[in-house]
Amino acid sequence: MILCNDCGEQNEEGTVFCTRCGVFLEWEGEHVTPITTTKPAALVPPPPESQLLPLPAPDPAASRRDRGGVSRAELPEVGEGGASGPEAVASRQPQVVKRKMARRSKSPVIVPTGSRVCGGCGMPNEASRRFCAKCGFSLVDAQVIRKAPWWRRVTGRERVYAAGTRIRPGTGRRKFRGATRVGVVLALLAGGGVLAGPQRGLVMNGVHKVQDQFADPLQVRPTASKASGIVGKQNAQLAFDGARNTYWGAPRTGKTAKPVPWVTAGFRSPINLIAFNIYAGVAPETPKFVAGPRPAEIEVTVITGGEPVIQRFTLKDVPAKQEFKLKVDDARAVQVAVVRAIAPTRSTLTAIAELEFFASR
Repeated sequence: MILCNDCGEQNEEGTVFCTRCGVFLEWEGEHVTPITTTKPAALVPPPPESQLLPLPAPDPAASRRDRGGVSRAELPEVGEGGASGPEAVASRQPQVVKRKMARRSKSPVIVPTGSRVCGGCGMPNEASRRFCAKCGFSLVDAQVIRKAPWWRRVTGRERVYAAGTRIRPGTGRRKFRGATRVGVVLALLAGGGVLAGPQRGLVMNGVHKVQDQFADPLQVRPTASKASGIVGKQNAQLAFDGARNTYWGAPRTGKTAKPVPWVTAGFRSPINLIAFNIYAGVAPETPKFVAGPRPAEIEVTVITGGEPVIQRFTLKDVPAKQEFKLKVDDARAVQVAVVRAIAPTRSTLTAIAELEFFASR
Protein backbone atom coordinates (compact mmCIF):
# COMPACT_ATOMS: atom_id res chain seq x y z
CA MET A 1 0.00 0.00 0.00
CA ILE A 2 1.31 3.51 -0.93
CA LEU A 3 0.14 6.45 1.17
CA CYS A 4 0.05 9.83 -0.64
CA ASN A 5 1.68 12.47 1.57
CA ASP A 6 -0.04 15.26 -0.35
CA CYS A 7 -3.71 14.31 0.10
CA GLY A 8 -3.62 11.15 2.31
CA GLU A 9 -5.13 8.78 -0.26
CA GLN A 10 -4.23 5.06 0.05
CA ASN A 11 -3.16 3.65 -3.32
CA GLU A 12 -2.49 0.10 -4.42
CA GLU A 13 1.07 -1.13 -4.99
CA GLY A 14 2.35 -0.25 -8.46
CA THR A 15 0.34 2.99 -8.74
CA VAL A 16 2.46 5.79 -10.28
CA PHE A 17 0.18 8.78 -9.69
CA CYS A 18 -2.22 9.29 -6.82
CA THR A 19 -5.76 8.33 -7.78
CA ARG A 20 -7.14 11.35 -5.96
CA CYS A 21 -4.81 14.32 -6.56
CA GLY A 22 -2.48 13.02 -9.29
CA VAL A 23 0.77 13.51 -7.33
CA PHE A 24 3.74 11.48 -8.57
CA LEU A 25 3.93 8.85 -5.80
CA GLU A 26 7.59 8.08 -6.32
CA TRP A 27 8.34 11.55 -4.91
CA GLU A 28 5.37 12.20 -2.62
CA GLY A 29 4.30 8.62 -1.67
CA GLU A 30 5.12 6.51 1.40
CA HIS A 31 4.95 2.72 1.59
CA VAL A 32 2.84 1.52 4.54
CA THR A 33 1.76 -1.91 5.75
CA PRO A 34 -1.88 -2.66 4.87
CA ILE A 35 -4.22 -2.71 7.81
CA THR A 36 -5.65 -6.17 8.54
CA THR A 37 -8.41 -7.27 10.79
CA THR A 38 -7.65 -10.00 13.40
CA LYS A 39 -9.52 -13.23 13.05
CA PRO A 40 -12.22 -13.59 15.73
CA ALA A 41 -11.87 -16.44 18.22
CA ALA A 42 -14.22 -19.39 18.12
CA LEU A 43 -17.42 -18.84 20.04
CA VAL A 44 -18.03 -21.09 23.10
CA PRO A 45 -21.66 -21.90 23.98
CA PRO A 46 -22.81 -20.30 27.24
CA PRO A 47 -23.15 -22.56 30.33
CA PRO A 48 -26.60 -23.66 31.64
CA GLU A 49 -28.56 -21.25 33.79
CA SER A 50 -28.11 -23.47 36.81
CA GLN A 51 -24.38 -22.91 36.73
CA LEU A 52 -24.60 -19.14 36.43
CA LEU A 53 -23.21 -17.19 39.38
CA PRO A 54 -24.93 -14.11 40.71
CA LEU A 55 -23.70 -10.93 39.10
CA PRO A 56 -21.88 -8.42 41.31
CA ALA A 57 -23.25 -4.97 41.92
CA PRO A 58 -22.67 -2.63 39.01
CA ASP A 59 -19.69 -0.29 39.32
CA PRO A 60 -20.55 3.34 38.48
CA ALA A 61 -17.10 3.93 37.02
CA ALA A 62 -17.40 0.93 34.73
CA SER A 63 -20.79 2.06 33.43
CA ARG A 64 -19.30 5.06 31.69
CA ARG A 65 -19.44 4.67 27.99
CA ASP A 66 -17.14 6.14 25.38
CA ARG A 67 -18.14 7.99 22.20
CA GLY A 68 -18.75 4.75 20.34
CA GLY A 69 -21.51 3.70 22.75
CA VAL A 70 -19.58 0.71 24.21
CA SER A 71 -18.63 0.50 27.88
CA ARG A 72 -14.92 0.50 28.50
CA ALA A 73 -15.42 -2.26 31.12
CA GLU A 74 -17.01 -4.49 28.47
CA LEU A 75 -14.01 -4.14 26.08
CA PRO A 76 -11.59 -7.09 26.50
CA GLU A 77 -7.88 -6.45 26.64
CA VAL A 78 -6.30 -7.45 23.39
CA GLY A 79 -2.70 -8.51 23.42
CA GLU A 80 -0.20 -8.79 20.64
CA GLY A 81 -1.37 -12.26 19.69
CA GLY A 82 -5.09 -11.44 19.42
CA ALA A 83 -8.02 -11.76 21.89
CA SER A 84 -7.39 -12.37 25.58
CA GLY A 85 -10.34 -14.65 26.05
CA PRO A 86 -12.38 -17.06 24.02
CA GLU A 87 -15.51 -14.93 24.33
CA ALA A 88 -13.87 -11.66 23.14
CA VAL A 89 -13.97 -10.54 19.56
CA ALA A 90 -11.40 -7.82 18.88
CA SER A 91 -10.93 -5.74 15.77
CA ARG A 92 -8.69 -2.78 14.97
CA GLN A 93 -10.28 0.29 13.49
CA PRO A 94 -8.75 1.51 10.17
CA GLN A 95 -6.30 4.38 10.48
CA VAL A 96 -7.82 7.80 9.86
CA VAL A 97 -5.47 10.09 7.89
CA LYS A 98 -6.12 13.80 7.57
CA ARG A 99 -6.24 14.79 3.93
CA LYS A 100 -4.11 17.67 2.77
CA MET A 101 -5.28 20.29 0.34
CA ALA A 102 -3.28 20.87 -2.80
CA ARG A 103 -0.61 23.49 -2.25
CA ARG A 104 -1.08 26.73 -4.14
CA SER A 105 1.30 29.60 -4.61
CA LYS A 106 0.67 32.65 -2.45
CA SER A 107 2.44 35.04 -4.83
CA PRO A 108 1.09 36.33 -8.17
CA VAL A 109 1.99 34.12 -11.12
CA ILE A 110 2.51 35.56 -14.60
CA VAL A 111 1.05 32.97 -16.97
CA PRO A 112 2.44 33.04 -20.54
CA THR A 113 0.00 33.00 -23.42
CA GLY A 114 -0.85 29.44 -24.53
CA SER A 115 -0.08 27.82 -21.16
CA ARG A 116 -2.29 25.18 -19.56
CA VAL A 117 -3.21 25.96 -15.95
CA CYS A 118 -3.33 22.86 -13.74
CA GLY A 119 -6.66 22.41 -11.96
CA GLY A 120 -4.98 20.68 -9.02
CA CYS A 121 -2.22 23.12 -8.02
CA GLY A 122 -2.73 26.12 -10.32
CA MET A 123 0.72 25.90 -11.93
CA PRO A 124 1.06 27.03 -15.58
CA ASN A 125 2.41 24.31 -17.89
CA GLU A 126 3.59 24.22 -21.47
CA ALA A 127 0.86 23.63 -24.05
CA SER A 128 2.41 20.31 -25.12
CA ARG A 129 2.26 18.71 -21.64
CA ARG A 130 -0.44 16.15 -20.77
CA PHE A 131 0.22 16.05 -17.01
CA CYS A 132 1.18 18.82 -14.60
CA ALA A 133 4.93 19.17 -14.09
CA LYS A 134 4.41 19.91 -10.39
CA CYS A 135 1.71 17.53 -9.16
CA GLY A 136 1.05 15.14 -12.06
CA PHE A 137 -2.61 16.19 -12.41
CA SER A 138 -4.19 15.51 -15.80
CA LEU A 139 -4.24 18.53 -18.11
CA VAL A 140 -6.92 17.21 -20.47
CA ASP A 141 -9.53 19.64 -19.16
CA ALA A 142 -7.05 22.36 -18.17
CA GLN A 143 -7.76 25.98 -19.01
CA VAL A 144 -5.64 27.36 -21.86
CA ILE A 145 -4.53 30.99 -21.43
CA ARG A 146 -5.46 32.95 -24.53
CA LYS A 147 -3.90 36.21 -25.73
CA ALA A 148 -5.49 39.14 -23.95
CA PRO A 149 -7.35 41.77 -26.05
CA TRP A 150 -5.46 44.91 -27.04
CA TRP A 151 -7.23 47.11 -24.51
CA ARG A 152 -6.19 44.79 -21.68
CA ARG A 153 -2.58 44.77 -22.89
CA VAL A 154 -2.57 48.59 -23.08
CA THR A 155 -3.96 48.95 -19.56
CA GLY A 156 -1.60 46.28 -18.22
CA ARG A 157 -4.35 43.84 -17.08
CA GLU A 158 -3.01 40.67 -18.73
CA ARG A 159 -1.46 39.29 -15.54
CA VAL A 160 -3.17 36.17 -14.14
CA TYR A 161 -3.08 35.53 -10.40
CA ALA A 162 -3.48 32.29 -8.49
CA ALA A 163 -6.70 31.79 -6.56
CA GLY A 164 -6.91 33.92 -3.44
CA THR A 165 -3.97 36.19 -4.38
CA ARG A 166 -5.59 38.79 -6.64
CA ILE A 167 -4.79 42.34 -5.52
CA ARG A 168 -7.89 44.11 -4.35
CA PRO A 169 -8.98 47.27 -6.21
CA GLY A 170 -7.87 50.52 -4.62
CA THR A 171 -4.48 49.34 -3.35
CA GLY A 172 -1.44 51.61 -3.50
CA ARG A 173 0.24 49.58 -6.22
CA ARG A 174 -2.74 49.81 -8.55
CA LYS A 175 -3.12 53.52 -7.88
CA PHE A 176 0.55 54.05 -8.73
CA ARG A 177 0.20 52.17 -12.01
CA GLY A 178 -2.85 54.24 -12.93
CA ALA A 179 -1.02 57.50 -12.23
CA THR A 180 1.89 56.33 -14.41
CA ARG A 181 -0.42 55.60 -17.34
CA VAL A 182 -2.10 58.97 -17.00
CA GLY A 183 1.31 60.66 -16.99
CA VAL A 184 2.37 58.86 -20.16
CA VAL A 185 -0.83 59.87 -21.94
CA LEU A 186 -0.41 63.50 -20.87
CA ALA A 187 3.20 63.49 -22.08
CA LEU A 188 2.12 62.20 -25.49
CA LEU A 189 -0.60 64.83 -25.74
CA ALA A 190 1.86 67.53 -24.75
CA GLY A 191 4.32 66.33 -27.39
CA GLY A 192 1.59 66.46 -30.02
CA GLY A 193 0.72 69.99 -28.94
CA VAL A 194 4.36 71.09 -29.28
CA LEU A 195 4.60 69.61 -32.77
CA ALA A 196 1.40 71.34 -33.82
CA GLY A 197 2.08 74.64 -32.01
CA PRO A 198 4.50 77.54 -32.41
CA GLN A 199 7.46 75.40 -31.25
CA ARG A 200 7.19 73.16 -34.29
CA GLY A 201 10.20 74.78 -35.97
CA LEU A 202 12.41 74.27 -32.93
CA VAL A 203 11.37 70.63 -32.60
CA MET A 204 11.88 69.92 -36.30
CA ASN A 205 15.36 71.48 -36.18
CA GLY A 206 16.25 69.06 -33.39
CA VAL A 207 14.88 66.16 -35.44
CA HIS A 208 16.96 67.24 -38.44
CA LYS A 209 20.11 67.44 -36.33
CA VAL A 210 19.59 63.89 -35.10
CA GLN A 211 19.01 62.72 -38.66
CA ASP A 212 22.22 64.43 -39.78
CA GLN A 213 24.16 62.51 -37.14
CA PHE A 214 22.97 59.03 -38.16
CA ALA A 215 21.67 59.25 -41.76
CA ASP A 216 23.93 59.23 -44.79
CA PRO A 217 24.08 62.64 -46.51
CA LEU A 218 22.51 63.18 -49.91
CA GLN A 219 24.60 64.72 -52.69
CA VAL A 220 22.85 67.61 -54.42
CA ARG A 221 23.69 68.61 -57.99
CA PRO A 222 23.41 72.33 -58.83
CA THR A 223 21.01 73.30 -61.60
CA ALA A 224 22.65 76.62 -62.49
CA SER A 225 26.22 77.92 -62.37
CA LYS A 226 27.97 81.21 -63.02
CA ALA A 227 31.55 82.54 -62.70
CA SER A 228 33.28 85.91 -62.50
CA GLY A 229 35.33 84.99 -65.57
CA ILE A 230 36.60 82.01 -67.60
CA VAL A 231 39.79 81.03 -69.43
CA GLY A 232 39.05 79.73 -72.90
CA LYS A 233 36.56 76.87 -72.68
CA GLN A 234 37.06 76.27 -68.90
CA ASN A 235 33.60 77.53 -67.93
CA ALA A 236 31.87 77.41 -64.50
CA GLN A 237 29.80 74.31 -65.33
CA LEU A 238 32.97 72.16 -65.43
CA ALA A 239 33.38 72.66 -61.66
CA PHE A 240 30.09 70.76 -61.05
CA ASP A 241 30.10 68.09 -63.81
CA GLY A 242 31.27 65.22 -61.54
CA ALA A 243 34.58 64.73 -63.43
CA ARG A 244 38.00 65.49 -61.99
CA ASN A 245 39.84 65.70 -65.32
CA THR A 246 38.09 69.00 -66.16
CA TYR A 247 38.25 72.31 -64.28
CA TRP A 248 37.00 75.84 -64.06
CA GLY A 249 39.76 78.37 -64.71
CA ALA A 250 39.64 82.01 -63.61
CA PRO A 251 41.56 84.51 -65.83
CA ARG A 252 44.47 86.47 -64.44
CA THR A 253 44.45 89.24 -67.06
CA GLY A 254 41.87 90.60 -69.45
CA LYS A 255 38.51 92.32 -69.26
CA THR A 256 36.90 89.57 -67.13
CA ALA A 257 39.79 89.25 -64.70
CA LYS A 258 38.88 89.85 -61.06
CA PRO A 259 41.22 90.24 -58.07
CA VAL A 260 39.01 87.77 -56.20
CA PRO A 261 37.49 85.31 -58.70
CA TRP A 262 34.33 83.44 -57.76
CA VAL A 263 31.99 80.74 -59.02
CA THR A 264 28.30 80.36 -58.05
CA ALA A 265 25.99 77.29 -57.98
CA GLY A 266 22.20 77.41 -57.54
CA PHE A 267 19.83 74.65 -56.38
CA ARG A 268 16.44 73.68 -57.77
CA SER A 269 14.82 74.00 -54.30
CA PRO A 270 16.03 75.02 -50.81
CA ILE A 271 18.12 72.37 -49.05
CA ASN A 272 19.57 71.81 -45.57
CA LEU A 273 23.26 72.02 -46.42
CA ILE A 274 25.56 70.04 -44.11
CA ALA A 275 28.93 69.69 -45.96
CA PHE A 276 30.86 70.23 -49.20
CA ASN A 277 33.94 68.71 -50.88
CA ILE A 278 36.49 70.43 -53.11
CA TYR A 279 39.11 69.11 -55.55
CA ALA A 280 41.63 71.91 -56.17
CA GLY A 281 43.89 72.33 -59.20
CA VAL A 282 43.64 71.41 -62.86
CA ALA A 283 44.01 67.58 -62.56
CA PRO A 284 44.34 64.78 -59.95
CA GLU A 285 47.77 63.76 -61.27
CA THR A 286 50.51 65.20 -59.09
CA PRO A 287 52.76 66.58 -61.90
CA LYS A 288 49.89 68.45 -63.56
CA PHE A 289 48.54 69.55 -60.17
CA VAL A 290 51.86 71.05 -59.08
CA ALA A 291 52.47 72.73 -62.45
CA GLY A 292 49.03 74.40 -62.55
CA PRO A 293 47.38 77.12 -60.43
CA ARG A 294 45.24 76.16 -57.45
CA PRO A 295 43.43 77.88 -54.56
CA ALA A 296 44.96 78.10 -51.08
CA GLU A 297 42.11 79.86 -49.23
CA ILE A 298 38.44 80.19 -50.15
CA GLU A 299 35.43 82.08 -48.84
CA VAL A 300 32.04 80.32 -49.06
CA THR A 301 28.84 82.37 -49.02
CA VAL A 302 25.54 80.49 -48.63
CA ILE A 303 22.46 82.35 -49.88
CA THR A 304 19.35 81.62 -47.79
CA GLY A 305 15.85 83.01 -47.42
CA GLY A 306 17.22 85.40 -44.76
CA GLU A 307 20.71 86.59 -44.00
CA PRO A 308 23.57 84.93 -45.96
CA VAL A 309 26.08 82.71 -44.14
CA ILE A 310 29.78 83.41 -44.84
CA GLN A 311 32.74 81.24 -43.78
CA ARG A 312 36.41 80.95 -44.80
CA PHE A 313 38.39 77.71 -45.23
CA THR A 314 42.11 77.04 -45.72
CA LEU A 315 42.98 74.31 -48.22
CA LYS A 316 45.82 71.80 -48.16
CA ASP A 317 48.14 71.81 -51.15
CA VAL A 318 47.34 68.18 -52.16
CA PRO A 319 45.69 66.71 -55.31
CA ALA A 320 42.98 64.93 -53.27
CA LYS A 321 39.47 65.43 -51.97
CA GLN A 322 39.14 67.86 -49.07
CA GLU A 323 35.98 67.71 -46.93
CA PHE A 324 34.47 70.58 -44.90
CA LYS A 325 31.43 70.79 -42.61
CA LEU A 326 29.02 73.62 -43.39
CA LYS A 327 25.55 73.35 -41.80
CA VAL A 328 23.08 75.88 -43.17
CA ASP A 329 19.31 75.42 -43.39
CA ASP A 330 17.23 76.76 -46.26
CA ALA A 331 20.27 77.03 -48.56
CA ARG A 332 19.35 78.21 -52.08
CA ALA A 333 22.72 79.02 -53.68
CA VAL A 334 26.43 78.81 -52.84
CA GLN A 335 29.23 81.13 -53.97
CA VAL A 336 32.91 80.05 -53.67
CA ALA A 337 35.48 82.87 -53.92
CA VAL A 338 39.24 82.24 -54.15
CA VAL A 339 40.83 84.64 -51.63
CA ARG A 340 44.39 83.35 -52.08
CA ALA A 341 45.89 81.25 -54.88
CA ILE A 342 49.11 79.28 -55.43
CA ALA A 343 51.30 79.22 -58.58
CA PRO A 344 49.18 81.37 -60.92
CA THR A 345 50.23 81.30 -64.58
CA ARG A 346 50.39 84.11 -67.08
CA SER A 347 46.77 83.61 -68.14
CA THR A 348 45.15 81.64 -65.30
CA LEU A 349 44.88 82.88 -61.71
CA THR A 350 43.33 79.77 -60.13
CA ALA A 351 41.53 76.54 -60.99
CA ILE A 352 38.98 74.23 -59.27
CA ALA A 353 38.47 70.72 -60.66
CA GLU A 354 35.28 69.82 -58.76
CA LEU A 355 32.84 71.05 -56.07
CA GLU A 356 30.35 68.71 -54.36
CA PHE A 357 27.52 69.68 -51.99
CA PHE A 358 25.68 67.44 -49.52
CA ALA A 359 22.34 67.92 -47.73
CA SER A 360 20.43 66.03 -45.05
CA ARG A 361 17.78 63.54 -46.18
